[in-house]
Amino acid sequence: MQWFSFNRSRRCVYQFLCMASVIASTCSIGWAQADPAKPLTIVAYEGTPTIDGEIDDIWKKAPEAAVVKVVKSETSMPENELAKGKVQLLWDKDYLYALWQVKDAKLSASSSDDWAQDSIELFVDEKNQRAGEYQEDDAQYRVSYEGKLSGAGMGYDSKNVKAKAKKVEGGYVIEMSVKLSFAKREVGTKMGLDLQINDDPNTGSRGGISKWNHPENDSYQSTSNFGTVVLEGAPQKK
Repeated sequence: MQWFSFNRSRRCVYQFLCMASVIASTCSIGWAQADPAKPLTIVAYEGTPTIDGEIDDIWKKAPEAAVVKVVKSETSMPENELAKGKVQLLWDKDYLYALWQVKDAKLSASSSDDWAQDSIELFVDEKNQRAGEYQEDDAQYRVSYEGKLSGAGMGYDSKNVKAKAKKVEGGYVIEMSVKLSFAKREVGTKMGLDLQINDDPNTGSRGGISKWNHPENDSYQSTSNFGTVVLEGAPQKK
C-alpha cells in the first residue's frame, strides 16, 4: 500500500507539472498574440497629378489608406464625431503626392496653434531609417482645411510643399505635393510614412486625432513607429 501510494503521488505530481506546462505554453501564446500589429504598408503608383484640389482620373487606381485609428490619449470628443478620412499617394522623379478626402462636419481654424486647427499631417522618413529623432531626411508637413501650410522637423522646408484645399459637402479635400530630396525615386523604393487628421469640434482647440498607422501622438517627435510607402510603376491599363 505504501508503494502504491507513493507511485500514485508521483503520478499526480507528474500530471500537475504537465498541466502547468500546458497552461504556461497557452499563456505565452496568448501574450504573443497580444503583440502590437505590424506597421502598415501602402503602395504609391507612378504618376503626376495637377495640384488643384480636383479629384482627377489619375487618382482612380491609386490604393487608399484609411486614416481612422483614434489616438485615444488626445481625443476628448465623441469618437463617432471625430474627423476621419482616406489618402491616396502618387510619385514621380521629383515629388510624392497625396490626395486627402476628409469627413468633418464642423470645420474650424480658430485656434492660434496650427496643429489644433482642422488639418492634415503627412510625416515622411525618406531614407526609411526609423532612427527615432528626426534626421535631415525626415519632415512633418501640415495643411489646414483652408490651405494654410506649416510643418516641422530637420527635413522640413516650406518651399518643398505645395497644396490646394477645397471645402466639400461634409468635409474637405486636400491635394498636395512634397519634394523628395533623399529617397531614390525609382520602383521598389520604400519610405517611412504616417498620416494624421486633426479635429477641432468648434471649440478653438484640438478635440481629437485620427491616424493611419500608429495610434499614438508621437509621430512629430519620432520616426520609429512610421508605416511604409512603397513606390511602384504606373498601374496597368485594362
